[in-house]
Amino acid sequence: MERRKFMQQTMLAGAGILGSGSLLAETAAVKPNEKTAEKTFNLNYGFHQGMFEAHAGKDFLDQIKWAHEMGFRSIEDNGMMGRSVDEQKKIGDLLAKLGMTMGVFVVTSDSWHWKTSLTTGKQEWIDKMAKDCKTAVEVAKRCNAKHLTVVPGNYERSLSFEYQTANVIRALKIGSAILEPHGLIMVLE
Repeated sequence: MERRKFMQQTMLAGAGILGSGSLLAETAAVKPNEKTAEKTFNLNYGFHQGMFEAHAGKDFLDQIKWAHEMGFRSIEDNGMMGRSVDEQKKIGDLLAKLGMTMGVFVVTSDSWHWKTSLTTGKQEWIDKMAKDCKTAVEVAKRCNAKHLTVVPGNYERSLSFEYQTANVIRALKIGSAILEPHGLIMVLE
């Protein structure tokens, strides 16, 4: 699907829902022979793998190329650390070739962030996070990422909120000491 048609259909649907004719007038203003790759979004939207699978196929690299043609200039890949080194390099090389940027990816090696982890203050979780931060530095180099999402994990029900907060802050200080020298920014979720 061409970006122009996508935008037209989106605006038509919005106009139908809102009952407003003003959105239809905006659709008519699109020039029929405009190149889509030169018409980027005003904001730097990033998409995930699979969002455009119906348009570009299952291959994530093809989805990136298609999204670039539609005006996207960023991707976001929470599972980047789970990809092979070769796949990370291919994604990074394609993004560089297309002038696109890598958005955030999650700092985790085995989805430990879904467990009760950093809030506990247990050394095993802090060590796991520190190890993953070191790995994330290398992943970020391969895909030219600057922002890394850190998820502190679930609440530890047996500890007060204050202790959990202190435990997470302690872990974040250790993680930032690893990431900061490389110009990487930790995004807390």
